[in-house]
Amino acid sequence: TDTLAAYSKPRPDGQPMFRLPPVTGGSVAFLSYASGAYLGRLVEVITKQAPVPLKLDSLYETDMAEGLKAMALEGHGLAFLPGSSVKKELKGKRLVRAAEGGSFELSMDVRIYRERPEMARHTKPGAQALWEFLQRA
Repeated sequence: TDTLAAYSKPRPDGQPMFRLPPVTGGSVAFLSYASGAYLGRLVEVITKQAPVPLKLDSLYETDMAEGLKAMALEGHGLAFLPGSSVKKELKGKRLVRAAEGGSFELSMDVRIYRERPEMARHTKPGAQALWEFLQRA
C-alpha cells in the first residue's frame, strides 16, 4: 500500500508554498498528471471528494510522478505524489505536506502481475530476477 497526497516546496518558515485548501480561497498552482495516467485518475477521486471545491490552475502536465516531483522541488506548484517517492525529500525538508490532518489524500494498493511462467512463450531473465526479488521481499 502507498498513500497519494499533496506535496509542496516549503517556504523559509517551513509552511507549504502551495496548500490545500488555499488560505485565500483562490486557485492553486497545480502540477498535474496527463489525462489517462492512472495516478491522475486517483487525483480526480481526491479532488471530487474534497470537503471544499478546489480551483487548481494546471501549469505543467506529465504522466510521470518523478517529473511532477522535480517541478514541485523547484517551487512551481503543488503535486500529488506517492509517499514512497518523497521519503528522502520529506526527511530533508525539501518537500512538505500541502494539506493537514490527512485530508486530500488516498490510500492505494500497489500490485504487480506477471504471465504464468508455464504459459509464457519467453521469460526474460531480468523480469524473472525482479519477480524473485519481490517474492523474497
